[in-house]
Amino acid sequence: MFIRIMLMLLAMTGFARAQAVWVDYAWSVAPAQEKRFFAAIDQFTKSDAFANFDGRMLINAHTANGPAPQNFSFAVIYKDLASFEATLGRLNGNADWDQFRKALAASGSLISETVYTHVSGWGNINNDRYSWVGAAARVPNEQEYMGRLSRLMNSNMMRDMSGSIDVWRVTAGGTPGVSHIVVFGGDSWSAMQSATDEYGKNPEFRSAMAGIASTRTLLGSIWTTTVTSFGSLDLNGLR
Repeated sequence: MFIRIMLMLLAMTGFARAQAVWVDYAWSVAPAQEKRFFAAIDQFTKSDAFANFDGRMLINAHTANGPAPQNFSFAVIYKDLASFEATLGRLNGNADWDQFRKALAASGSLISETVYTHVSGWGNINNDRYSWVGAAARVPNEQEYMGRLSRLMNSNMMRDMSGSIDVWRVTAGGTPGVSHIVVFGGDSWSAMQSATDEYGKNPEFRSAMAGIASTRTLLGSIWTTTVTSFGSLDLNGLR
């Protein structure tokens, strides 16, 4: 009985297997400083320090995120926590890394740092340029929420879904009260909205969504677009 309980806890907390990690760095950059901000990114991604980066770094522009002051963010994704820690170790004391951080600080303000752990996902991700909708939620029972969502996503009605859906658990940092971020990706926000409207015509879809809604509380959403992307990690390999 004890072993069974421990296995359930491991599955719920994400330590039963290595999972992808997303580290998000949110920045506020004044329009007059944007060229300087992106010049710093360009210089660093061409440096020796970045040459061995084995993750994926998305530079996202924020279009709508409520009262939050950030207008850009680095979404840095690693295949697992060990890869993240190894990268931090390599960058510690590195001259290129130190120069990069100084250049960013001179052109903007770091608003927040958040670490997320990947829970599950569906659909195909465009690694280079994509539009995103991030829904912040409080999920009291992850196992129940994921069970309902998985049944919907694995059903026949979602078989031809375009775009992607990924669930990430807040692991460190983050907004108080938010336990998970559900990230929807597509070629455009209008395409995602059109698909949602079309699914909404199906009574089975509406019923499934009502069940999912009973397991979580939505706390807000943001819209972002990937401006540019760096790194060798294929985000579709997270699944």
